[in-house]
Amino acid sequence: MKQLFRTTLILCAWLCAAISHAATPTEQFDQANALYAEGDYQQAIEAYQQLLPDHQSASLHYNLGNAYYQLGDFGPAVLHFEKALALDPRNPDIRANLELTQEAAQLTPAPPTWAQIIGDLAPVNAWAWLGAITFWVSVALVFLAPLYQWKGPLRGGLTALSVLLLCFSGIGLYGWHTRGAQGVVLTDQATLNVAPTSTSPAAGSVKAGQLAHIREQHGDYYLVSLGEDKIGWLSNEAFAPVWD
Repeated sequence: MKQLFRTTLILCAWLCAAISHAATPTEQFDQANALYAEGDYQQAIEAYQQLLPDHQSASLHYNLGNAYYQLGDFGPAVLHFEKALALDPRNPDIRANLELTQEAAQLTPAPPTWAQIIGDLAPVNAWAWLGAITFWVSVALVFLAPLYQWKGPLRGGLTALSVLLLCFSGIGLYGWHTRGAQGVVLTDQATLNVAPTSTSPAAGSVKAGQLAHIREQHGDYYLVSLGEDKIGWLSNEAFAPVWD
């Protein structure tokens, strides 16, 4: 009995020591950065990936994009730059490296819509908060203020401003909605299938790094459209959504 108790204590002490010496996410990130600085890009990618999906950040996806770019793997590079932009849309370094990668992959991305341009002014959470706040402020000014006999130009001006900001936030959220329905082709000359099966006839091929609009998902396949006349199914090995 004493031997069992002593063994249990030793195991508990070993477990506590192992937990206390486990690298924190910050330490893991620093270790991955050190591998990248040494030029060991594949090991750096594996180290960065260990932090996903629990510790996502713009910096993490940005560094992953850079590591994939260094290896000439443009599909995953574009994917992670797009993920980084979703978290930090006004970061000029992320956008510049995304454009550099697209040029290296000989891609010509479609120009953003006006809603996407407005959406990129702030993260999606900021637009959601602005929309929620201005909605309730508008409701209070339109329906509650008359009950307290609050009239005059100040109330009218505040009402107009809150409604304007509410509309603006709606446009920003719509811009993010359209970006959220996009994904990136991961492999070069990926085969577009007519049906969501591996034995389906080919409907064409697409280049790594291309953005595609996701229409629906069926099992391990995504029905995507690239432009007006290129539609087909891509497997999850060849395609990944920007938002997952």
